[in-house]
Amino acid sequence: MKRQVAGKKSRFILLWVMVVAVGFSSCRTARDVTTGRVRPLAPEKLLKEAEQNAFDYNDLSIRRINCQFSNSESKTNFRINLKALKDEKILAAISKMNIPVGRVLLTPDSVRYVNYLDRNYFLDDYTFLSKFLNFNITFETIQSIISNNIFSYQNHSQDDVFQNFDSSVENGKYVLKSADRPGIFKRARMRNNSPGRNSGIFNQESTVSQKMVFNPRNFALEELVVDDRVNDWKMEVAFSDFVKVEKKNYPGFIHIKMTSPDDIIELKIKLNGFSVEEIDAIELNIPDKYEEISVN
Repeated sequence: MKRQVAGKKSRFILLWVMVVAVGFSSCRTARDVTTGRVRPLAPEKLLKEAEQNAFDYNDLSIRRINCQFSNSESKTNFRINLKALKDEKILAAISKMNIPVGRVLLTPDSVRYVNYLDRNYFLDDYTFLSKFLNFNITFETIQSIISNNIFSYQNHSQDDVFQNFDSSVENGKYVLKSADRPGIFKRARMRNNSPGRNSGIFNQESTVSQKMVFNPRNFALEELVVDDRVNDWKMEVAFSDFVKVEKKNYPGFIHIKMTSPDDIIELKIKLNGFSVEEIDAIELNIPDKYEEISVN
């Protein structure tokens, strides 16, 4: 019998920030060039270059992702082991002090989480995650970040979305930023095929500004800022300490900061042990005696 989750806000905050960390665990960049050498590009040209230089993988493993999490209530450290099969699955195994805490399996239409400490699990689409983070997030969004590919938080075709973006050069870097015009951004209605669930999660008008900063040498995404001025919510991501993986540059350190009226959440991530070797399989087994819980 299902029961509602209660009194575990911090655990869910940690879980969902961890899911965001999964996405940001595989971006790349390279050395700077001076502002004088960088000529402005049209948004369409910048978008095309970013897509062509995105990291393409079939199998991806990151064996050691050390995370330091903090908010107004707590601070904690944990470790993630990540495996991903393109277009199919992303699996994150979470541990603390070498003790297994849980596992999260992401597929195009579902989120599964097994909690080894409380001996329970839940199965959901991306509804709860989108509600918690206050924007529409999908498997495709997370996979785009893993591929260091450009993406938008709007649930429209990519061509339509990026017609409303402007490009510029700032501090020797290419910048793609949503145009500051009232009414451009409208929260997309979530596509939800689960029976008995309300598919209309975000339907209010909202000016959400998205800014992406690219390295001019390889058009890799180096910074990401999402600013929801209506709900006073902001996410900032910065990348540093780069390492070579299969002739690509990955960040060895990522800093994520999410600011809202209720809290400031920070996640500092150190990454080691990259591999693009073939993965045999990705599975998430749920013990028979574990209890299913509801998150909605």
